[in-house]
Amino acid sequence: MKNSLQSWSWKPLAAGLWLGALASHTWALQPEEIFRKASPAVWTVKGDQGNNKTSVGSAVAVTPAALATACHVVNGAMSATVTQGQTTIKIKSILRDPDPSRDLCVLMTETPLQLPAVQIAPVEGLRVGQRVFAIGSPHGLELTLSEGLISALRPRSQGQLPIIQTSAPVSSGSSGGGLFDEEGRLVGVTDSVAPGGANLGFAYPAQWVMELPQRVIAEMTKWRELLKNVGVTLGPDGEPTSSGHADLADEAGLPVVGADSAQIRVAYRQFLLQARPRAFLITSDNKFGTATNSAALTEHLRGCSERKVVCAAYAVDNTVVWGKQQPAK
Repeated sequence: MKNSLQSWSWKPLAAGLWLGALASHTWALQPEEIFRKASPAVWTVKGDQGNNKTSVGSAVAVTPAALATACHVVNGAMSATVTQGQTTIKIKSILRDPDPSRDLCVLMTETPLQLPAVQIAPVEGLRVGQRVFAIGSPHGLELTLSEGLISALRPRSQGQLPIIQTSAPVSSGSSGGGLFDEEGRLVGVTDSVAPGGANLGFAYPAQWVMELPQRVIAEMTKWRELLKNVGVTLGPDGEPTSSGHADLADEAGLPVVGADSAQIRVAYRQFLLQARPRAFLITSDNKFGTATNSAALTEHLRGCSERKVVCAAYAVDNTVVWGKQQPAK
């Protein structure tokens, strides 16, 4: 298992993240200094949704090749880019938090951003009433700065880090942007905004990004057990065994499903944008889709069981397994 983990696309994330220790004496920066320090790490995200539709949001660099964002910014995208000024960089893959209730994604770029990543502030140092600054792309307006307070720290459940409620004005397009403290450190990733421009927004604690690599490792035990239920053969290293049916990126290998073959090709392109773990599933009643965590895969299997249909995998992670699978359970 160790060797397979080393090839995972989030390994640079685990190596590059760092948490800013609380100093005994800290100095508050002026807003213009905070913007100068933090804004180079904030990018505009654009996702190609097909049919000439583009989703727009924000992201913040947490390593030289990884940006944190809100998953709903890139949901359904067949490809995605991040832009800042005249620079545009293609997204290679999207890593999702295994917990589907966390709308947290990390975008992996094809080439390094070549800009400094942010320092992440410990959640223990946050307090209601402290000044915070949001930087994002509301309505596509790149690198917009707004100021507010932490209005509340709202626990989701016992033992989990709190969601940050803020009065810093954020609007559509700000989702996935950064919420920074007076030292220019990242304290949160903007998730949801209030309609009508009200000073009510929410952000996930930035420390969640620090937890992501270990959470993905823990997820793999559940994931591999579930793969057996869709007939996937795993090798001694825990990796899926190739069927030799087709190369991963060869859409011509996809089976004919339903009347419109374009739909499965679009869904498969969306699958290819996802980071591991990922599975592209096809059922005997002409349905198909992607699972990127054990909860989603369990839901697919439950639906197949209720409909009394066969649920099989076409591709898992970076391997096409279609055609020589064990019988699905």
